[in-house]
Amino acid sequence: MIKTRHNTFLTAILCTLFQLAATTIFCQNNKSEWLYALRNEIGKSYHYDKGKIKSIAELHSDAPESGGGNQFRHLLKIQEAYSVFKFDSAYFYAMKLKEAAGADSLLAKQAELKICAVLLSAGMFKEMFDTLKLFSPQGLPDSVQTSYYILKARSYTDLSEYNQAGIFGDLYNVQADNYIDSCISSSPENSFTRLYYEGLKSIRQEDIREAGQYFNRLTKDPALTLHEQAIAYSTFSDIYIRRGMTDSAIILLAEAAIADIRSSTKETTAILHLATLLFKLGDIENASLFIQKAASDAKTFGARQRMVQLGNILPVIEAERVASVEKDKLNITLYAFIITLLFIMLIALSFIIAKQVRKLNTQQKLINENNTVLQRLVEEKEWLLKEVHHRVKNNLHTINSLLESQSAYLKNDALNAIRDTQHRVFAMSLIHQKLYQPESKSTGIEISVYLLELIKNLQESYETGQRVIIQTNLDSLTLDISQAVPIGLILNEAVTNALKYAFPMQRQGEINIRLTKSSNNHFILEISDDGIGLPEQFDAGNNKSLGLKLMRGLSEDLSARFSIENRKGTRIIIDQTKSR
Repeated sequence: MIKTRHNTFLTAILCTLFQLAATTIFCQNNKSEWLYALRNEIGKSYHYDKGKIKSIAELHSDAPESGGGNQFRHLLKIQEAYSVFKFDSAYFYAMKLKEAAGADSLLAKQAELKICAVLLSAGMFKEMFDTLKLFSPQGLPDSVQTSYYILKARSYTDLSEYNQAGIFGDLYNVQADNYIDSCISSSPENSFTRLYYEGLKSIRQEDIREAGQYFNRLTKDPALTLHEQAIAYSTFSDIYIRRGMTDSAIILLAEAAIADIRSSTKETTAILHLATLLFKLGDIENASLFIQKAASDAKTFGARQRMVQLGNILPVIEAERVASVEKDKLNITLYAFIITLLFIMLIALSFIIAKQVRKLNTQQKLINENNTVLQRLVEEKEWLLKEVHHRVKNNLHTINSLLESQSAYLKNDALNAIRDTQHRVFAMSLIHQKLYQPESKSTGIEISVYLLELIKNLQESYETGQRVIIQTNLDSLTLDISQAVPIGLILNEAVTNALKYAFPMQRQGEINIRLTKSSNNHFILEISDDGIGLPEQFDAGNNKSLGLKLMRGLSEDLSARFSIENRKGTRIIIDQTKSR
C-alpha cells in the first residue's frame, strides 16, 4: 500500500478542514434520528422484499419469444435483479446467460464475469479465480474491461481485509492497488465507477482531503441508484472512522444500510460494520438488532465470507446483550423491591398525613375565624384613623378660616404673618385631607401629587400669573405623614419667600422645584429661583428669621442636611441622602 508523508502542521490543517466539512454536511442530522430511522426501515424489510420478488416475477412474465440477443438481454435483467438479492438464483441465471451466449465470445465473456461476480459476493474466492484463470480483458470493450478490473480489485481488497494479519496481506494490497488503477483508467470521466475508485485509492493512500472531495461529489449526485448510494456512503464512512469522528461515520453507515434495505440488497456489509462500530461504543441494543439483520441478509443471500465474519462477532454481541438483559432483570427486581417498600411507606405516610390534615383543617378554621375578627378590627381602626384625619383637617380648616377673618383687621407685617400662617396651616390640612379620602388605602402620601397641589395653591394665593413660572421635576415617592408634613412646610416656606422677595417691582422669573428619589428611598429636594438672590451680608448660620429657622428645624426632623446658596438667585437644598 502506498502511503504519502504528511508533516505535523499539514496534518493538523487537513484535520481542521475535514472537521469543518463534516460539520457542514451533518449539521442538520442527528445520530439518534438516523438510528431510529434505520430501525423503522428494518421493520419494513418484508414489504421491500415482497416488492422485489414481484418485480422479478414481472421480468419472468415478459420473456421474449425469439432467442439470440433478445433472450440474452432478458436473462441479464433477471440475473442482475438476483445479483445482490439471492446467490443461488443469481448463479443459476448467470449460467443461463453463458448458455444463451452460445458462440458469441463477447457475450460469453460478459456471462463469465457475471458468474465471477456472484461467486465473489458469496465469498467463493477459489471458484472465482479458477473461472477467471484463462480470462483475458485484452481487446474487449472498455465497459467489459472495467467490469473485469472491478472484480479483481474487489477480490484482492476482500482478501486483504480477510487476511489482515496474514503473510499475504501486503501482496494482496499491491494487487488491489494495481487493479484499482486499471478501473480508473478504463472508466469514463465523472462516472460513478471513476469517482468511486479515485476516492477509494485516496483512502488507501491516506490522502483524506482528496478522498473527501471525491466522496462529497458522489454523495451529492441525485442520479445515484440506491445500490450506488449504499456503496458510496459505506466507503465514505471509513474516512470518518480513520479520523475518530464516529458520529458522522454512524450516520453514513445508517444511510447506507437504509439504502440497502429499500433496494432489497442482501449482499451488503454496511449494517455489519455499523453493528460492529456501535458494539465498540457500548450501544448493545442497536448493535444486537443490526447484527441480527446482517446475519439474516447473509443467510438469505448465501454470503459465506460474511457468515464467517458474523460467526466471530455475533455470539460476542448476543452474549453481551444477554448479560445486559440479566443485569436489567436484576435491576428491575431491585427496583420492584424498593418500589414495594416505598409503597408501604407511602400508605403509612398517607394515614399520618390524613390525620395531620384533619388537625390542620381544624386549626385553619380557627385561624379563619380569628382573621375575620382581626379584619373587622383593622377596618374599624382604619375608619377611626380616617375620622381622626378628617377632624384634624376640619380643625385646621377652622383655624384657617379664623385667621382669614382676623386678617381683615390687620395690615402690613401683621397681615403678611397671618397669610404665611394660613399657607402653613393649608400645607398640613392638605395632608390630612388626602389621608381620610375614601380612595386612600394606606397611611402613605404620594409626595409628588401633594407638592403639585401645594404649589398650585401658592400660585393662586400670590396671583403671579405668567410673571413667575414654576417648573417642577418630581420623582414618584410615597412617604408617611411624619415626613410629608415637614417637606410640605419646607416647600411652602421656600416658595413663599421666592414669590415675595425674589422678584421685586413686577420682575419676571422662574422657580424650579426638583425632587429626586435615591436608591434607598431617601430624597433630595431642591428649590431654586433666578431672582435677585440674598443680600450680600446675608449669613445663613446666624440669620434668625422665622422661615429660615423653620426650614432648618424641619430638615433636622427629616434627618436631612439643609443648605442655602446664593448663585444667580437663591438655591435651597434638603438632602436626606447625606447625614448632617
